[in-house]
Amino acid sequence: MSKTTISNSKGIVEGPGSGVSFTDGVTFTTLPKATLQAKTAAATLTEPGVYTVSGSAAMALTMPLASAVPGGIFTLRALSADAHHFTGSAETSGTRVFTQAVSGSEVAESGSDLAVAAGVGNSVTVYSDGVNFCILTSSGSLTISGD
Repeated sequence: MSKTTISNSKGIVEGPGSGVSFTDGVTFTTLPKATLQAKTAAATLTEPGVYTVSGSAAMALTMPLASAVPGGIFTLRALSADAHHFTGSAETSGTRVFTQAVSGSEVAESGSDLAVAAGVGNSVTVYSDGVNFCILTSSGSLTISGD
């Protein structure tokens, strides 16, 4: 086994022994943080982030094309007791851009509209794989609809 030493002057050096040592101070940078944006009216989204939604009725947030934001993570969190939703209407008509897998690659549901259940605090998070928005997690129940 070898010992790995990391220093500002020599970089990474391997030598006799075991373990890892840092000869200079270790600095950790902050992790990426999503932007938080409040929406009180229907909107077209252009960049990933966390969107809090409130209003007197259910509102739609129109997603960008999945191909325009590969790797993008979008979260919708309801601040009012309405069934707010993401819509994939920017995609070609009939594209079922929202997908939810049961296990592996088996798709359980897909559609062009993704709504959280009416209730304060309900949320959904999706990830763009460049083709679809894959549902990562949610709080409260979801409805996937539309062709």
